[in-house]
Amino acid sequence: MQTLNFQLSPTPELLDSIRDIVRTEIFSSQPPRSELPEYLTRKETAELLRISLVTLNEWSKNGSLQSLRINGRIRYKRNEVASALSEVKNLKYQKRGGLIK
Repeated sequence: MQTLNFQLSPTPELLDSIRDIVRTEIFSSQPPRSELPEYLTRKETAELLRISLVTLNEWSKNGSLQSLRINGRIRYKRNEVASALSEVKNLKYQKRGGLIK
């Protein structure tokens, strides 16, 4: 049996065309980045909130911070962590001002 080897030398125009097509397909198949929630690990969440993992676990148990189980691992949505942090800050200032009865 005889083997034939072909060697093609693509032109720069062909390469540019292929790159454009691939880019278009990749960007059209993925939703915009802002629509995807970013998930944080327990360690990342604790570092962001500057609390211990034990405290984070307690907050998850008592419902102060909602956790998700993804493939057997605990994750937190970044936007929910940020909103929980702002709620804590607001509560802190309300207690100082004497607004809470």
